[in-house]
Amino acid sequence: MMNTIFITSFHPSIGQNILSGDVVKKLLLREDVRIVIFCPDYKTSYFKNEFDHPHIFIEGIKIEKPTWHDILFGYISRSVISSSTLLIHRKELFYRKKKILPFVFSYFLVILGRMFFLKKVIRWLDQLTSPKSKFENYFKKYNPKLIFATDVFNRDDIDFLACAKRAGVFRVGMVRSWDNITGKGLIRIKPDMLIVPNGIIKEEVIKYQSIPPKYIYVSGLPQMDFYVKNTDRMSREVFFSKIGLNPNKVTIFVAPHGRRFFNDDGFLLEKLKGLPYQYIVRLPPNDTINYLNFIPSSIFFIEHPGISFKEGVYNNRELSLSDSFMLATELFYADVVLNYGSTISIEAAFYDKPIINFFGDAQKNLPYIQSERRFFDFSHLNKLWNLNFCKVSYNFDDLKKQIDEYLKNPLLDKKGRSDFLRLQAGYLDGKSGARIADFLLNHLN
Repeated sequence: MMNTIFITSFHPSIGQNILSGDVVKKLLLREDVRIVIFCPDYKTSYFKNEFDHPHIFIEGIKIEKPTWHDILFGYISRSVISSSTLLIHRKELFYRKKKILPFVFSYFLVILGRMFFLKKVIRWLDQLTSPKSKFENYFKKYNPKLIFATDVFNRDDIDFLACAKRAGVFRVGMVRSWDNITGKGLIRIKPDMLIVPNGIIKEEVIKYQSIPPKYIYVSGLPQMDFYVKNTDRMSREVFFSKIGLNPNKVTIFVAPHGRRFFNDDGFLLEKLKGLPYQYIVRLPPNDTINYLNFIPSSIFFIEHPGISFKEGVYNNRELSLSDSFMLATELFYADVVLNYGSTISIEAAFYDKPIINFFGDAQKNLPYIQSERRFFDFSHLNKLWNLNFCKVSYNFDDLKKQIDEYLKNPLLDKKGRSDFLRLQAGYLDGKSGARIADFLLNHLN
């Protein structure tokens, strides 16, 4: 008899970090296991090609607009968690819409949210009033023994978890990224067990989500398995020839913020032209940048990783192992890594590369609630600054000085980078994916 496991893949990082890694590979070592992967319907052919195996089935799901239920409970879930990130988001919303009543009411919910039982009530009501699910027929079709919701804050994963609860199927959820717990609100449908990458996020789950430690499993960061295991790479000369840059010139890796968050990426890149370096610019996988008047010259290699399915649609791309190899090589040969507080800092720390986080407004100083400065105060970042794992710049002059400091002494902040990497990765043994697989199998039996 086959034991069926459902796995969701509605975020582009899941295919790369979970499905292509050791999680699925180890699950399939069990001959009595079959896996059903749920993905957006317009990616069905791609998933069938990428994950072609007799024990893997692909089901494409139509991505629909939020229902009234999603909008209501999404608002409530973001309002009952008191973190600096969500406080900033509430102020951003008020700044844009100038609606005082929802703004004031959200603070009222924050106060009520401090009462432990309220989160239970909200989750109970959310589950009770959740509409008929598009997943129900799949539960009847495959009769799964376990589901793995890889992003507990994704709308379709929430629907998936609610449907599984009604069906009486054991539910494992996962926190996908380091900013989710403090930036996405309440986990609306609590899984039976929750997988987190490290002890920091475990503490956040206990504090903000009121989930006891016995329901939380620390696996390590699965995407780091790739970096630990894949140490072979093309030579510097071959790589730089491939991307059209000079192997003998100082190279700055730049990860722009993207136009969803920052309007001035192009302005900053134009200013970087004036420095005596060359640049590898890796665009956000699921965003574009505002180029403004920036016209790339021969000192720029600009890459937009991933495969696109719908131009202009956020979160539509898919990342592959070839994207991982490219990123690893780019970081390995970079002299300094410049980003805006993204997870690129974790990969850069793995290669012990000097890191600069830029929180300045490239053209002019904006009001705080519009400014890049506000990202410095996000909850998942402001607890890390005391590690001294990077330089932080607020303007272009500081940025130039910090690049120069790191080029003169790349060992600056080495200990901070090491501490930062250890805390974020959870484990660095290349077995995080295998741990997740073992955890799922243990709950399958």
